[in-house]
Amino acid sequence: MRVAGADGVSVEYAWEPKTWYLIRDDAPYLDVLIRGHRAQAESKAKLELLDDPAPEGARWQRWDLEAELAYNRRLGEVSLALKVPKGCTLRCYIIPTLLLGYRDVIAMVEDIELELGITAAWDMVTERPERTWSRRAEGGQTIAPSELVGLVIEELPAALSIRRDPFAELGPHARRGVPLAENAIISHWAVRRHSQLLEAATLVTTELSLLRLKGTRSNSEGRQKKLDEEIERLVALEFKLTELSRSLTRLRDEVELMTVLVHPGPLFQRDYRLRRLLRAFAPRISESFSAIESSRSHFPPVFLNSLWALWGAVWLAKEFRRLGFTGACYAQATDVVSSCSWRFQRDDIVVELDYEPGPVFIDYQELPPAHDRTVPALEWAARNQELDPDRPFLGSEPRCAPDYIIRITTAHTKCLVVGDACLASPKHHGKGQDKTSTKPYTVERYRRTLGWATGDLVVRCHPMGGFVVFPPPAAAWQDLQQIPGASDCTLLCPGPQQDPEASRRLENMLLMVVPQLASSLALGSSLANGSAASQHAGELLFSNI
Repeated sequence: MRVAGADGVSVEYAWEPKTWYLIRDDAPYLDVLIRGHRAQAESKAKLELLDDPAPEGARWQRWDLEAELAYNRRLGEVSLALKVPKGCTLRCYIIPTLLLGYRDVIAMVEDIELELGITAAWDMVTERPERTWSRRAEGGQTIAPSELVGLVIEELPAALSIRRDPFAELGPHARRGVPLAENAIISHWAVRRHSQLLEAATLVTTELSLLRLKGTRSNSEGRQKKLDEEIERLVALEFKLTELSRSLTRLRDEVELMTVLVHPGPLFQRDYRLRRLLRAFAPRISESFSAIESSRSHFPPVFLNSLWALWGAVWLAKEFRRLGFTGACYAQATDVVSSCSWRFQRDDIVVELDYEPGPVFIDYQELPPAHDRTVPALEWAARNQELDPDRPFLGSEPRCAPDYIIRITTAHTKCLVVGDACLASPKHHGKGQDKTSTKPYTVERYRRTLGWATGDLVVRCHPMGGFVVFPPPAAAWQDLQQIPGASDCTLLCPGPQQDPEASRRLENMLLMVVPQLASSLALGSSLANGSAASQHAGELLFSNI
């Protein structure tokens, strides 16, 4: 095996079937020395033949992950099962170095867990590959329903087998009728798994009701398709949870449940059925490591794209608190990772931050033509379509799907700001002649097509109410700061480990959008000298609007 080091020099290692080889995402490939037939993967992935010098009768082949990582930036364990040679698997562990360092990822996850009060890497409804490392949980995490179903399906045949042919042993007459520990474990297992299934069913039902409610509103074709697929998957999962719960109810025995102490004897270790049932009483793998980060994650790779977008919302929330606002996050327990909101207030200024708001799409089939209307399309949709009461947003384009929407309400006005996250490389993003596919242009389209329905009014975005959350450093994105057609979009490049420049840019944007903030907020010293000029410019711009 050959792996590129931090200095670019390749290092060779002996191949071990169970070894995970560390690779960096700035050199995302693993070279394998093959003798005999070419190595072939079971999946569509191809192992490229290299012309590098090799011993006689052998050739180097490369497992290249660059294209995959460019689309889905990830870290953690990645494996590739081989068809030739049979029964072999290539294993590597990706370390982030290209856009974010490992310390940055640690800081991001810690910020998310501290702000949202959850284990940032797990989704409680769907078993998704979003775990970065293992950390002991204080209160214990709810096991994912899909994971729980798989465990119960594996354990149920063992329990039924023991029920059909229970254990027996000779003993004194006084012990007759007293359940053996090997048999009593079935009832204890059934009770534990049954309670977990009920808890999982509650989570799935809650998530299902939220998705069905979203599905009844007008959505773009792509978003509606995803909602329908997720609803179909959760309906099947809910049915399976109910079916398994009924099966476990029949395995309970009240007499066996009175056997409070079950001492695992040697038979518990020898019999594979008992060993399998004991899994229900073991701590979860995510809780069984030490209180500090483990050296290698047990879990599938984390996708940095989604982690970066969620952390961007947490960073914005921290910035509003730094500016003197007070508030907290609120969301459904099952939806907090994929969609959450904050409400902040200071004096008479209220700021509402929404992550993944999902604006309702205008129903153009019902929309009358312009010559038959007296109001614009957004106003018509606000009066005639069903909106989310907590997130009353409208979009006039199918691809209006921003990551962040900020609503600012003062005593005299309401303002709207929209933003998007983009974990891209400054060496590739926006380097072509056509820059209309860059994120600033995307946010500019959001800004022009988004509306906030409040009462009888529709608040549109401020002309300077658009921003993009790029990875640091900010100097690497200078080419996108003044592009024609999107030059009013603010580029925020916050670093997970403090970034005063990103904070200054956010403050400046807020001052331009809402000049009243200058008299209420204690801004940082970076804007102390220029606050009067910024306020004057903002007032002129606001009066022109």
